[in-house]
This record gives sequence, C-alpha cells and structure tokens, in this order.
Amino acid sequence: MKRIIWRKQGVVGYFTGVHHYEEDKDRLFDFFHSLGLLPYVVNIQWAKLLTEEQLKLEGVANKREGYVRFWPKKSQSLLVKESNYNLPKLLPEDILNSVSEWRKLKSKYDRMEKQWALLRRGALREWGEKERKIQLPSGSLSLVRLQPQIQADALLKHLDRSALFRSGNVNYDKVIEFAAKGYFNKSDIDNYRKIKDISVRYILMELQNEDKRYQYFRRRLNFLSEMSRQM
Repeated sequence: MKRIIWRKQGVVGYFTGVHHYEEDKDRLFDFFHSLGLLPYVVNIQWAKLLTEEQLKLEGVANKREGYVRFWPKKSQSLLVKESNYNLPKLLPEDILNSVSEWRKLKSKYDRMEKQWALLRRGALREWGEKERKIQLPSGSLSLVRLQPQIQADALLKHLDRSALFRSGNVNYDKVIEFAAKGYFNKSDIDNYRKIKDISVRYILMELQNEDKRYQYFRRRLNFLSEMSRQM
C-alpha cells in the first residue's frame, strides 16, 4: 500500500521494510583489521568482557549515570493475549476517526513522557548513587545502573585483540562513513553480511515529525557526500 496522508489530522501512514542481516563476524573483523580500521568501526559491549578484563579497564572506562525505572506489577489487565480476531472491514469515516483518536492519544503520550522524564531526573538527583527501591500500589521504582563505556582504541591499549573480537559489535554508521571516504566499497562488506529476512511494519507518524526525519536524512546524505569529495 502506498503512503497515505491525512492532512486534516496531520498524520501520515506507510509500510516500511526492515532488513535483518546475518554477518560473518570473524571474517568481517579480519577485513577491518587488515585496513587498520577495526578500532574505529566497533562498539564495545561491556557485559561481554570477562570479569578480569573489566577490572583492568575500570580506570579508563567512562562511567554512565543511571536512571530511575518503573516496574509495573504483573496483572491480568496488563497482559495481552494473542488472538486471531476477524475484524470487520473499516469504512473510510471509521479510519478517519481512528487516525484522529491516535493523534490525540499520541499527543497525550508525548506530554506524559516528558513529565515522566522530568520526574525521573529529579528522583535521580535526590537519590544519587544510593540503591533504593520504592514500592507502589501499581509497581515499584528502582535505580538502574548503566554499564560503563569504553572506546575500542582505548581497550586495545590494555587488552589484546581477542577481547575486542569477543566484545565488539560493528557500528554500521561508522562503516558507511569510511566507505564514503573511499577506504572500501559497500560490495566488500556485502561479502560478509547477507540479508536473511525482511519484515514489514506499518508506521503512523505526525507530519511534522516526518519532516524532521526527512531533514535529518538529508543532512546525513550531505555529510557523506562532503566526505566523499574530500578524498
């Protein structure tokens, strides 16, 4: 189905395909290592480092501020069971009403999300780094600690390449940037990364947000184009 715009409601809807890839990590890492790019295209997952490796890196890793999370109580009213309903075909006026209702609920959700973000930051300032858990009738609040971050080049100053291979994931945004600079072709990466599935999602979005998204991708393309001209 093509892209549909409901201008009166300020909403756009369309289907989009999501590619799911399967990569040969070892060969891909060897390829980047042969070009001297491996530390610059890999993100480190702290949890995949061994305990003794984490201890070695504690002094150089960047600590991250935690956040307050709400854990709802499990309730039958919160559980959604999968069912195969025979939904009646919607009439055009029903679709318009549904889109209008979605827009109102989306606006309410965005307002409440901003309020919740402010409350979380306030609670974090009050709690500091203390372990706390507050029980509420509907659930509980507790502090979630985020794992430290470390750059791949910093890791290699203290550990060997095997630790990088085990804990690293390819950052494909960085890969695209180096391809734009002419270090390699996209087809080189395709040798180690294949599409294994394509799922389809339906997106509803406010028109103003779609425009922001478009502007972001246009700036990104201009940035990559400028990179390619500098080589």
